Amino acid sequence: MKLTQQQLETHLWGAANILRGKTAGQDYKNYILSLMFYKRLCDQWENEADDAIAEQERQQRRSFTEEQKAVYRARGEHRYAIPEGCRWGDVLAASTQLGETLTRAMRGVANANDELKGVFTVDWAQPAPDGSGKPLIPNEVVHALIQHFDAHDLSNASVPADVLGHAYEYLIKQFADDAGAKAGEFFTPPEVVDTLVRILEPQPGDTIYDPTCGSGGMLVHSAGFLREAGHHATSAQYFGQEMNWGNAAIGKINSVLHGLEAEIKAGVSTITDPAFKEGDGKLRQFSLVLANFPFSDEFWWLKPEQQTDDKKKKDKLKKEIFGKEGFKDAYGRFGRGTPFKAPPAGYGDYAFILHILASLNARGRAGIVCPQGVLFRGQPEVEEETGEFDAKGEPKIKRRKADDEHLIRRTLLESGLIDAVISLPLNVFYGAGVPACLLILNRHRPRARRDKVLLVYAARHYRELSNQNELRPQDVMRILVHMQAYGDAAKVPKLVAKHSKRIREQINMREHEEVERLEVWYADAAARLARLEAELATKQAEFSKIKAKTEKTKAKAAVEKLRGQRDKAAAKIAERDEKIAEARRRAEDDRRDVDATGQELGALYGDPDELLKHARVVGLDEIGENEFNLNIPRYVDTFEPEPRVEVKDALKALRDAQGDLADAEARLGDLLKAIGYAA
Repeated sequence: MKLTQQQLETHLWGAANILRGKTAGQDYKNYILSLMFYKRLCDQWENEADDAIAEQERQQRRSFTEEQKAVYRARGEHRYAIPEGCRWGDVLAASTQLGETLTRAMRGVANANDELKGVFTVDWAQPAPDGSGKPLIPNEVVHALIQHFDAHDLSNASVPADVLGHAYEYLIKQFADDAGAKAGEFFTPPEVVDTLVRILEPQPGDTIYDPTCGSGGMLVHSAGFLREAGHHATSAQYFGQEMNWGNAAIGKINSVLHGLEAEIKAGVSTITDPAFKEGDGKLRQFSLVLANFPFSDEFWWLKPEQQTDDKKKKDKLKKEIFGKEGFKDAYGRFGRGTPFKAPPAGYGDYAFILHILASLNARGRAGIVCPQGVLFRGQPEVEEETGEFDAKGEPKIKRRKADDEHLIRRTLLESGLIDAVISLPLNVFYGAGVPACLLILNRHRPRARRDKVLLVYAARHYRELSNQNELRPQDVMRILVHMQAYGDAAKVPKLVAKHSKRIREQINMREHEEVERLEVWYADAAARLARLEAELATKQAEFSKIKAKTEKTKAKAAVEKLRGQRDKAAAKIAERDEKIAEARRRAEDDRRDVDATGQELGALYGDPDELLKHARVVGLDEIGENEFNLNIPRYVDTFEPEPRVEVKDALKALRDAQGDLADAEARLGDLLKAIGYAA
């Protein structure tokens, strides 16, 4: 039986519920995701073997014995090798020391496949920290997980690759929601990723790179864009680096499940030890880079193993690593020999930005999630009075050098590398409360816009959720129309029509998926309600026929008990129906807003004064006059006017307030008199 995406999601999240709280912090996501992938590999191996045997039986027009099937099964061709003793059946047959058995099987699979090195990073036999010798995850919990996963076949015969890929992404999103602030280490909200990918528009032949790839979402969405355009995912090549081994493993699995064949390196810092280099040691260059790097990393210049709590060691390393020219970079990204100053030690943002720039080929383009501080931090060179006077009585002047970040930003602008800056709503990222923006770089910009920068203020429009904010499809549409029109009003109608059609389809699909997901989640409650209602009807029919008083009392109690159980199940179904109704209301609101947004964009580009409140193409000369400060409110009117109030309404409100004050004073006077404090 083929599983739907929603059934698979429910099944996988059920496994997470078994393990939650049994591991350190949020580590349980790595256990569940790796176990799911291992089960998929094993099931697909068996499926490939069955298909090969069936084909041989068809060709030879005879049925094989079990012994013959075993021979074909062992020597058949498989996408991934699963050594004997490392198959799912071997794990399922074990009864004791399941953690050791599972870890040994997973590592055996990784060792047999170069592509899977580094995928299985968890140790199911890890001892508990209390020194008891017992495993951190008890044998019975591992057994429950194995039995849970054994309930469904995860091969292509039951779960097509695209369904499993979508379910895997859903699971990552659920883990991110569960992890809260820590999720920023491995997960970028899909709406932000989708925005970046659609701005950059990956093409067949692109080499696509993410230097801090986390769970691989940037790469996966790039492949999705290519598929949407009718190309195969492997028409581009994919590369990623991730310092955290566990997150890199999630990214590798994500890549395999989506058929990307991405090359993901792990365990070292992109800044101190970039993994992708040419034979001569220079950085490898790519045609497209997407990234969401760690914001304002204070110790970007240290290797992971050097980032200890020992301040003296850090200070000593800082003297060794930073010279008069700043960070001594062996890869020519900044410092001596480049037009760029080395970034300051305290903020790593420009270290990542300059690494990305150095990783772009001559026609390369990049989309980067940044803190908005990169737009304005750092002061230009200034002359200031010291408060002292020379022999002629003239005030002495001291010249203060420009800060490094100012110089880097100025060089980026004067080199024509910054194509656009898009400010985002607050709180759209997990654990990052600082204002963020999208920085778009392009080494091969159209001549007409090389001395211009598009600035988009997209912080007004979002959906407010309980823990964070979310870009809606129509909010993404606004950004894309501004970006792709680049100030040209003539392009807007076609862009609105193109994006409106796609986004309405996206909203419809999300609504369908959400409703199906809720129906699957509440399927057990629905079945329970149907069973209880049938039982209740039967008991009530029996009750009407009972004559004896004692028996009637017992039967009545049984009916009341069933009725209570039925009411609880009915309440769960009412809860489901309300959630479904809310999902439909939200989708209907979004569909209506898509049309309204399209009309709004058309009107904006017909009214230049109103457009200035949302987006503006700014010349480099004006940016220079602003000392190369890119803070968007300097160029775009982000002021939110107070709501208009009629004078008569204001006067009425004032009179009402004065009346309320007089009443309160009178009541206070009465109370004081009552207790003997008469004036």
